[in-house]
Amino acid sequence: MLLDGWGWVAWGVYLFVMPVGALAVRRATLHSWPAVLRPVTRQPLGRAVLAAVLAAALVLVLFALLSLTGWVEAEGHGVNLRTLFTGVLGPQLLVACWEELTFRGALQPITIRHLGQKAGLMVASALFGLFHLPNILHHEVPAALIPQTVAALILMGAIFGLAALRDGGYLALPIALHFGWNGACFGLEEVFSYRFVGPPWLTGTAAWFPESGLLGAATLMVLAGISRWLTGPRVQSAQAEV
Repeated sequence: MLLDGWGWVAWGVYLFVMPVGALAVRRATLHSWPAVLRPVTRQPLGRAVLAAVLAAALVLVLFALLSLTGWVEAEGHGVNLRTLFTGVLGPQLLVACWEELTFRGALQPITIRHLGQKAGLMVASALFGLFHLPNILHHEVPAALIPQTVAALILMGAIFGLAALRDGGYLALPIALHFGWNGACFGLEEVFSYRFVGPPWLTGTAAWFPESGLLGAATLMVLAGISRWLTGPRVQSAQAEV
């Protein structure tokens, strides 16, 4: 996040103006507020926890594989669990909730209504990817990697968008996938100081890992498979019986 100088203004816009504005636009366009969460029961709660764990595991496995190839030079430092929870996991849960409420809870239903499901999903996903462009530039991602970084984020938006669609418009699953993925990415930054020495187009850059590399995009495809499995016919049937 942009927290220095005028970044505090951006943070305030992000926390308040963006979600409130998106919900207001949805209310004006669709004449409804989003019903984003089911009543908490063991089945959807357990599935959300599993989704977050699996998403985080994918990022950690990718990092481990890159380490085994010798493409990562990492130096560990002391892990402060309090900082990990308050400085990484807490903020990333907030990020996941706010972005999913904005893009999958408000913007995606609007674009789908006006453009149809496929086109609406792609437009909302593209907006999600482009939304991150200022932060990508702020973190000085190499220019050659910016197009594939944005493309990977658009893919991520489509994965979360499909998860919401297949789950009846509810956001627990995309929030969990988003939180698990981001939590692992930023958790690695908290635990290690690292840089990549492999092919940049393949590994990406530590400034925006893992979406800046093609291996990160491939890992997102695995995440798409996990999301589809979590919203498969058996799961939907079990939900209908609850």
